[in-house]
Amino acid sequence: MAENNKLIYVKKKCFNKTLLITTFFVITFFSLNSQNILIEGKVSDTIKKPLTYANIIAEPLGLSKMVYAFSDNEGYYKLYLKKNEKYIVRVSYIGFKPQKKYLQFKKDTLINFKLIENTESLKEIKIDASLALSFKKDTITYKTDKFTNGNERKLRDILKKLPGIEVDKIGNVTVLGKKVTKVLVENKQFFTGDSKLAVNNIPADAVNEVEILENYNEVAILKGLEDSNDIAMNIKLKENKKKFWFGDIVAGLGVTDRKVVHPSLFYYSPKRSVNFIGDLNNTGKKSFTFKDYLDFEGGYNKILLNPKAYFSKLNDGFSKFLTNQNFENSNHVFLGGNITESISKKSDLIGYTIYSKSVNELRSKNINTFINNNSNLREERIIKQKNRNQFVISKISIDNTQNDGTKFKATSFVKFSNNFSKNSTITNLNNNIRNIFTTADANNFSFKQDVEFYKSLTENQTLTFLTNYNYSKSNTIINWETNNDIFQDIIPIIDEQKHSIFKDKKTSSHNLSTLLKHYWVIADFIHLYTTTGIDIYKDKIFTDEYQLLSDKRLNNFNTAGFGNDIEFDFINSFAGSILKFQKNKFTITTSLFYHNYLRQVAQINSTKSLNKKYFLPEFSIRLDVKRSEKLSLKYNLKVRFPSINKLLQNYTLTNFNSVYRGRNDLENELYHQLRLYYFKFSLFKKINYNLSLNYKKTKSGIRNTNILDGINYITEPVFLDNANENISFNGSLGKTYGSFKISLNGSNSYSKYLQLLNTKLQRNSSRNYSFGGGLKSDFLKFPNMEISYRKSLDKYMTPNNISNFENENLTFNFEYDLWNDYILKASYSLEKFTNKNQNSSNQNEFLNTSLYYQKENSLWSFEIYANNLFNSTFKRNNSFTDFLISDSKTFILPRIIMLKVSYKLD
Repeated sequence: MAENNKLIYVKKKCFNKTLLITTFFVITFFSLNSQNILIEGKVSDTIKKPLTYANIIAEPLGLSKMVYAFSDNEGYYKLYLKKNEKYIVRVSYIGFKPQKKYLQFKKDTLINFKLIENTESLKEIKIDASLALSFKKDTITYKTDKFTNGNERKLRDILKKLPGIEVDKIGNVTVLGKKVTKVLVENKQFFTGDSKLAVNNIPADAVNEVEILENYNEVAILKGLEDSNDIAMNIKLKENKKKFWFGDIVAGLGVTDRKVVHPSLFYYSPKRSVNFIGDLNNTGKKSFTFKDYLDFEGGYNKILLNPKAYFSKLNDGFSKFLTNQNFENSNHVFLGGNITESISKKSDLIGYTIYSKSVNELRSKNINTFINNNSNLREERIIKQKNRNQFVISKISIDNTQNDGTKFKATSFVKFSNNFSKNSTITNLNNNIRNIFTTADANNFSFKQDVEFYKSLTENQTLTFLTNYNYSKSNTIINWETNNDIFQDIIPIIDEQKHSIFKDKKTSSHNLSTLLKHYWVIADFIHLYTTTGIDIYKDKIFTDEYQLLSDKRLNNFNTAGFGNDIEFDFINSFAGSILKFQKNKFTITTSLFYHNYLRQVAQINSTKSLNKKYFLPEFSIRLDVKRSEKLSLKYNLKVRFPSINKLLQNYTLTNFNSVYRGRNDLENELYHQLRLYYFKFSLFKKINYNLSLNYKKTKSGIRNTNILDGINYITEPVFLDNANENISFNGSLGKTYGSFKISLNGSNSYSKYLQLLNTKLQRNSSRNYSFGGGLKSDFLKFPNMEISYRKSLDKYMTPNNISNFENENLTFNFEYDLWNDYILKASYSLEKFTNKNQNSSNQNEFLNTSLYYQKENSLWSFEIYANNLFNSTFKRNNSFTDFLISDSKTFILPRIIMLKVSYKLD
């Protein structure tokens, strides 16, 4: 009873604290905004024609913050200014003479501006440097000094202050609600092009302008031919930073044997740029993630064009350690170098190398519910794991672009990696305790060569040729040691005091892909694109499972149906055309492709061949209501063939309690996809919407059939009609009001799928709902705060079981510039997890704080920061598979208090 009262007290305390923070923030919002007055009007030329996206800047003569606005399509603008404050109001527009007025407002006021066209000759016209933001076709340019105050440390601090740009904690950037997919510095790609390394490392005082390039395509002659949703961000440096070394070196020590060393050095000149980023820490920070890996492989969008390649990368041992985020202990070394060299006026050489080494310790406690046909089993599992992972990735490209736009690019990629892990597992099922010790050692190598060629044949015809070759191989040895039997029904284990089971796995893969595409602009409103190509795969897998006896003899499991030796040959040859039609605001695209698939699988004593032919259609329609408002609908029919792993004829161990066997006669999956997307952004109203609806239905697909015996299970793939169906909705809204931005978001997904469990066919389903919102401020003198809340509800349903989970997350961030030389930051989060089936819940509080000091014009800076100040020990979440629901506690790094010293190279 005392324990329950204590729990109630803790929950009340956390709730009251959360309520207090929220109430304070809301009161602050309304009280501060009540002091603002509205200034609105219209910007036009002398003949009353509205000027779209004109800059209106109100610069205070006192200490208030500069306020800016942009006129909409009808020339209207709105400014929220401080009552009785004196301002210089500047209005500017490219090609027109700027206006400036000294004004003071006591109440809401209507004021119009008429700009006079600049009559100077073209040679004499200079772009007005006072333009805070300008628009030109697909390019938005921000003059950064119009939005900053000089206290910014990194590029991310600048981006947070630019209208329409958002930066998350990791460093991902969104512009007008769309994600930035490529980062350039002085028109040259920065490392992989991913935003994270750029925004977290480029010093703020080196940045002059930020350019946003919509519908970005690095091949200029394909602009207007290939539809692109990509957005690039180009960083323009200050003149004194264009041939200069700059950067900083950070070193820190913690009170509990924690350390960090982080140098970031950059050199830029018109012909050469050199960048180096290093990171050594044991604070849990990871400098290279799975997304960064995809960027090295060509980017997420490019890899998704080849689902086989994407899923093989997602599931390989190298990628799995990149996706881990929560560690109980961590040591990390990261070194990255990037060079861009202009060999000539037409050719560039781009190369980069990344080295990473991590030693991480992970610990988790899981409550697993195994869903059987007639009853459910509850298992408790404790896992301790120590991983040592290291890799080297190098990439070099030669890019030649002629004056007529003809482009040739060759790129070579190589990767070496070693992943070694030790794992201790204790599993408790009905008080039957088993101990399993696992070691795994994997060595991987891969090489890739890409060649690209683009040429305009005539004014209306363009040719593209792409080819790439991929080679990879891996060797993996896994050892399970236990005092208990493993799958005693199907594995012929010789009984000893300790069982030592081994699995050797060797893989190799060759892939050659070639594509030829012809673009024909029949007229301004109609395009015809014709494509032909071929993909060739040759993969091999060898597996061998055996028991090492105490007298060093081997007990091989081949006689029990284990061991695989498979060769997989696959050819996809295709040809088709895309017809693109544009009329007014509508763009309609239809395509039809013919695919001829040939597959041959040879293993042990059998060879099976398969030949399938398909016509695959695709249709899309896009309505460009205006530049900042779009609606699109897309449908396609897709084919996916099973990977080599699903075709293994014999058994193979995948864990101490799981065995897998494929089927060499599996055919392909066929599925429909439909996507509806709406986007709107208004600089005038400072509001943006993003709404999407996705639907996917598998007409014929591959599902797993599972034979469950306690917590042991055997998995085999099976081909089913109407295997699964999924529908999902995502939406977000952002609105800026004065010095505040409000955001709302939500999602809803529902899926249902067939499952064979112990030979019984059943239909399962899952639902997920989430919703949330946030409010953040942007003041000059007053402390800045940000609060956000998100709640998700997960429901998993089978004929014999329904599981419900809830996750809630509240975060509060605070930042205040103290006495010009100090910056105080604090970040608080409250996470609550509830397992409704077991009527259990827990919540964790996390508090991170820092105090940063840098004297004006000094090259030295100092920071004291503390992570996990409340010393929370774990995070809790849930996961769901075909027959397993897991409620997990993952243990995390303890409290870290550290002093960091930074020296800036200038």
